Amino acid sequence: MNNIWPQGSFDKIPFSKLLSHIWHSERSGRLEIKKGTAEKRLDFKKGNIIIEKDSFDEKFFFQTLIEKKILNSSSLKKCENFSSKNKTSLMKASIELGILSPSQLWKFMEDFVKEDFFPLFDCSQAEYFFDQKHLPQEAFILFSISTLNLILQGVRQMQNFDLIKSHIPQGAEPLQILYPDNLNKVNLEPPEEYLLNLIANNKNLKDIYDFSELGKKETQKIVFVFFCLGVLGLPQMKTQSQSPQEFSPAEVYKILDAFNNKCSYIFKYISKEIGPVALNVLEKCIEDTKPNISPFFQNIKLGLDGRIETNSILKTNISVPGKENQRTLLRDLNEILAAEILAVKKTLGNDHESMLVKNLEKIGELN
Repeated sequence: MNNIWPQGSFDKIPFSKLLSHIWHSERSGRLEIKKGTAEKRLDFKKGNIIIEKDSFDEKFFFQTLIEKKILNSSSLKKCENFSSKNKTSLMKASIELGILSPSQLWKFMEDFVKEDFFPLFDCSQAEYFFDQKHLPQEAFILFSISTLNLILQGVRQMQNFDLIKSHIPQGAEPLQILYPDNLNKVNLEPPEEYLLNLIANNKNLKDIYDFSELGKKETQKIVFVFFCLGVLGLPQMKTQSQSPQEFSPAEVYKILDAFNNKCSYIFKYISKEIGPVALNVLEKCIEDTKPNISPFFQNIKLGLDGRIETNSILKTNISVPGKENQRTLLRDLNEILAAEILAVKKTLGNDHESMLVKNLEKIGELN
């Protein structure tokens, strides 16, 4: 994935793939979308969509229930009177009066929100901005929506086949199933399961189109959603033998170990001055750094000792051949170290920064 933060447009990355990026990188914040004078906002917590009470259009929601004949005008009037008299929400009133059960109400609310988002999947012209500083208020969260399931449901109803076609491989491209575990997080329908099996047994995209009983457009739609979910991708280029310039897993471990020695020292240094809050300071600085580093590091987490949990890096396949990966790794690690040093400077002052840098030089270089 490309580093697309913090803003961009749907002509470069469609809504479905933008959601996928947010989910895979476990982002928290607010996605603001603007098309002409129309605006929409989606809030996220660790990659999944959350709906807060203050952002939920309660009146429009209940009007929609009347239009769908789920409620009648008389029931809504009772809710409004109860709400006014007791100074409660219409949601609470509908439950207190026994008009809707809690499970019914929450399902209707989730469906209402999803239907509001569905038109964005067909949209090819809109601007977006992701505000990482707008974090959810836990006490006001009504419910969350699985981002992967929303992607699946949203793409299913798409009619913009030009958009779909422009974001999947063309011709006889080979395909590879990359992250099948993501399928455990969604509910596939029989046609999707059928095509997944077809893909597993026919690696060539042209053959898949030829063999598929779904027709080309519907096949392309499912191929597109599998790409968005991260299930499907193009195979990595492999060489016959490893050349001396390839980037081996052993090199990755060596570099990460040297990097973590520095991280551990920074954590110990700042902890000595400000105590347990040091971990929060460093976690925040790393989160703020993510827009400037590659996708390899979007899921990194700090351990209690201030060291980066290396499994979150290694599972992203950074340990594959290529000096370009080595350059990316070193650049990103240095970016993170610079951010942590800056956090020390902001927290403790210039003198502490100078002392820290001098001591880090004694620990050695990453490469």
